[in-house]
This record gives sequence, C-alpha cells and structure tokens, in this order.
Amino acid sequence: MSRHLRCAAALALLLPAVAVAQIGPPPDPTATRAAPVSQPAPAPLPAPVRSEPADGPAAQRASNRQVEQRLARPPIQAQGTGPAQPIQGPAVQTKVYDRNGRIIPGAQKVGPNRVLDTRTGKYYDAIPSGDGQQIKP
Repeated sequence: MSRHLRCAAALALLLPAVAVAQIGPPPDPTATRAAPVSQPAPAPLPAPVRSEPADGPAAQRASNRQVEQRLARPPIQAQGTGPAQPIQGPAVQTKVYDRNGRIIPGAQKVGPNRVLDTRTGKYYDAIPSGDGQQIKP
C-alpha cells in the first residue's frame, strides 16, 4: 500500500473515536467561574454634627445673646415701590377695515401696521385709517 493510503486508513479508524469523545455530556457551565462576587461593605456614615448648643448655663447665655441681637435690629424699611399704576381695563378693540372700507368682524390688530383675520387665519399689512386700521390695497 502506498503511504497516503495507509494514512487515510488510520484516520478513518481514529475518526469515530474522536467523534464519540466529543459527544459526551456537556461540561458544567459554572466550572470556569471564579468565587462568588460579593459587594463591598458600605462606608460608615460620618457622625452627625450637633447644631443645638450643649445644655448648660454658658450655652443658654450664648443663645439668649443671639436672640437679643436679632430683636435689637430695626426692621427693614421699604425704600419706595414707585408710582402707583392705574388699573387697566380690557384693551379697546380697534376696528379693522378691508380694502373697500368695510369692517371685518373678528379681525384683530396684532402689531404696528399688522392685523389678523381670525376667520381665515391670515395676517395682513395695514395702514392707520380713522379710528382703526385698513388693510393695504
């Protein structure tokens, strides 16, 4: 037999043995894990700061002095709030006229020389005209 033929025959005999070795039960999935993970212990909280004075005659006198100092100060006086503003009623609706001089019901002045026709939602340029605005021709 030729050399190649002998190698092929040897491989053919070994192949089923290798396949059977691989078919065995699967390995344990936790076998490669390290030790269980544990959380670090929380850091201790700092000691609370006492905001109240210690009991005793010295602490009581210091507290009384602070209260007396607060009471001895004069109250804050208002400097001036400015002139009184008159109460304004609802804004006077200016009349808006169309190009032909007819009043447009529901139209509003929205700025200097600008009017809004609320029925159509369109804005128009306008010019002052009498007691209102007239849409530019």
